Formats: sequence, C-alpha cells, structure tokens
Amino acid sequence: MNQFGIMVGFNKPAAFEGWFSKIDDQENDLMLSVIWGYSTHATSKHAFLQFTHSLEHKTLYIRYPLEQMQWQEHPFVLKIGNNLLSEQEMQLDFEMDGVRVQGSFSFGNLTPIRTSFLKPNIMGWLTYFPNECNHSIISMYHTVNGKFSLGERSWDIQHADGYMEKDWGTSFPKEYVWLHANGWKSSGVVFSYATVPVLGQFAKGFFLVLHHEGEEYRFSSIEGARMLQFDVTKDSFRARIGKGALRIELFAKQKNPAALASPNQGEMRDYIKESLDGRVEISMTKGSSELIRLVSDRASIDVHFNLEESKS
Repeated sequence: MNQFGIMVGFNKPAAFEGWFSKIDDQENDLMLSVIWGYSTHATSKHAFLQFTHSLEHKTLYIRYPLEQMQWQEHPFVLKIGNNLLSEQEMQLDFEMDGVRVQGSFSFGNLTPIRTSFLKPNIMGWLTYFPNECNHSIISMYHTVNGKFSLGERSWDIQHADGYMEKDWGTSFPKEYVWLHANGWKSSGVVFSYATVPVLGQFAKGFFLVLHHEGEEYRFSSIEGARMLQFDVTKDSFRARIGKGALRIELFAKQKNPAALASPNQGEMRDYIKESLDGRVEISMTKGSSELIRLVSDRASIDVHFNLEESKS
C-alpha cells in the first residue's frame, strides 16, 4: 500500500491530509520543515503550507485556495501554489514576512520502514480500520542536495539528512507526544505516544522505530511492546519501553518551540508546540548490556499532553 499519494481527497467532508518533509543540514547549521496539506472543512476548506526554519525559529502558515492544489498520481507529484513535492524532489517559492523564500532540493533514495500485508506501515493492522488520525512513515532517512535562499541569504545544501511522514483523517489525537531525529551518521528514530478513540472509549498507544547501522528495531503497543513508564512536562517527556529482553530509555526536551496549526474535525483551528532542534537521549539495553546509545540536540519534538494524567 503506497501511502505517499492522496488518501483522502477533496470529496470527504471535515477531513485533512498532510505531508511532513524535514531537512537537517548540519554543515550549515540549518534545519527546515515543511508541512504540505489541505482541509475539506465546509466553511474553511483550503490548501496550505506550514514552513519552519531554525535560523530565527520562525514559522509561517500560508493558505491557498483548493484550486491551487494539484497532483499527479503515478508517480505522485503534489503541487500547492508554486511549490512542489515528490519522492525525488522538493521545490519552494513563497514569501515570509515580505522576504522571498526559495528552495530547490533533490532527494536520494528514500528509506521506508519494513512493511507487509498486516503491517502496511507503522500503524500495522489498524491501518485497515477507520481512524481519527492515520500516520505513515514515508522515509526514515534520505540524502538531500540543493539550494536554499531566504531573502538575500543563500545556502548550498550538500548531503543533508532528510525525513518524510504524513497524517490524514479528521483530527489529531487529543493528547500526544512525537519525536524525530536522524542527524547521526547511521541512525534515526521516530516515536509517538498518544491517546486515541477506540470503540467509543479512549486508549493510549505508542510506536517507536529505531534504525541503527542497517538494522530496524520496532516497538509498538499493537505488536506486543509495553510502555513501562511515561512522564511528561510542558516541554519534555521521558519514556521507558520493554519488548522481550530489550529495553528502550528515551528522554526528549524541546528548545525554541513554535506554534503550528493542527486539525480538529478537519478544520485547522487548534495549535500544537513543535521544536526543530530539541534534545534527545536514547539508549537500548538487553539485560545489563547497553547495545545502543544516541544523543542529539537536533531533534524535532511535539509535546501536547494532559499533565495531570501523564503517568502510566
């Protein structure tokens, strides 16, 4: 199941769909994220870009009429205004605070997670059921080359780290945390823990994917992993996860968070806090042996959680 293409379409009412593309250029100490999306809410339907950069930790939400969003199915190419996204490239052309923003980026081979019929993506067999929010990892890692300009400043991008994922449905979870980082030489991690509706009630679930030196380690609540401990503050969280003899210890703390619009019943009316360059510490152990330890100050982190019900 190729989930990079359109999963909702304009005809479904009160829905949303969004693609998240991130570039981490350590050579230039530059981080960019672009959310491409659209809302089909009856009174406010539109397409949009949300652009965030680490230079001044600014974010911008640009609304476009739905008529300015077009796509090609095979291979999938998405266009919103003068901007373009595909599995091979990303083109940016818009204004931010009266300053021209332009980018031309080519992507190397994408690195999807392992899939099968019962696991078409990270949500596993839940993918085949109606969900308030569906999540898909498009690429854990790919190289990015190109050029980027912000007004009169410009950068050559060479062998930067790229990441892509997407969401679609009606609303984001009522509470969740999310983390992504792949600025290491041969590793990348993505994690989320959320409260979601299940059969008329709410339940907590999580997933964590760790790519390390060519191996994929996956931990999720629907595949038998357990959340042993979870603590959250207004800008950080700590998790301890178990799967068989393996243990994951994870700590994440935001830095310079920006407010991003998020969907509620298809309408982009809520807000979440997201930082591009937060702190992450992760270790994987088996018994008394530490197998993997990773630390980075270039982690993208969301914290949107009920602090009074944070412990599990």
